[in-house]
Amino acid sequence: MENHIIQRVLDIIDNRITDRITLRELAEETGYSTSHLNRLFSGVTGITLMAYATRRKLQYALYDLGCGERIIDIALKYGFETHAGFTRAFKKWFGCSPSLYRIHAIVGRPARMEIDELISNVSGGKIMYPVIMEIQPFTVVGFTSRHKMPEVRFSHDIPVYWDTINMDCAEPLIRLHDLFSKSRHTEYAVCFDIDPETSGFTYLLGVGVDNPEDYSKIEPDMRKMEMPGGLYARFTTPLIEESKYVHAIRDTWKTVFDNWLPASEYEFDEKRYDFEYYDERDHFYHYIGAQLQQMDIYIPIQKR
Repeated sequence: MENHIIQRVLDIIDNRITDRITLRELAEETGYSTSHLNRLFSGVTGITLMAYATRRKLQYALYDLGCGERIIDIALKYGFETHAGFTRAFKKWFGCSPSLYRIHAIVGRPARMEIDELISNVSGGKIMYPVIMEIQPFTVVGFTSRHKMPEVRFSHDIPVYWDTINMDCAEPLIRLHDLFSKSRHTEYAVCFDIDPETSGFTYLLGVGVDNPEDYSKIEPDMRKMEMPGGLYARFTTPLIEESKYVHAIRDTWKTVFDNWLPASEYEFDEKRYDFEYYDERDHFYHYIGAQLQQMDIYIPIQKR
């Protein structure tokens, strides 16, 4: 019976998602007092009713963000009086700004929320165990290009993007590795200079340069990027066959932003950059008898 009432409340919220939803109205719909309904809801789901309503509005707002709507228009549509108020609420729940989330995670139109799914999401959803670590500043040298969604919609589309421009990126990577031959063989993909209104961003495809003798070899058409280091959460994709590799990377990105970051004690430190890190594990031919690949995603974090 309790689950039936809660499911009814979930459906009411979805049906009135752009309305101003109050606890009193929801209580009247169910025939319960406001205090009893709120205790019932939080006791079963682990979250207060109005906190859920706010988060659900933000989930719908994510879809509108992915469709290219302006943040201020979305804020007003879902009952947030200002751009800043919407951004604060979003960052409280998801641990990063709306524009940053839009670059990183796949967002589809929200499906009907089932009570079992809500309980799973609130309790952590997919469990991830990143390595929380301090890394030292390091240098990446490579080639930059400017892009705008939907040409490349999300950071986890980078591997797909590499595939689509294979004839264009393979030669630069070889050139970089041959030039900086004294540095350890690593590759990086970084997205930065994100424009929250247009979803434009700069994409750097580069290699790590850690030997001082290689610094003098940097050529005019290359960009040297100093990564500041600091506290990061490192997520490692499963060791997986080539045919599933891109999907594994995309799924890891999505799980980080949909499950781990909102539930963690950390938030995204937007003064620094996330990045994808590829080393010898990315080259499956190093695994004798099995074509398996693996890489790391680094997220800059700070305590909330």
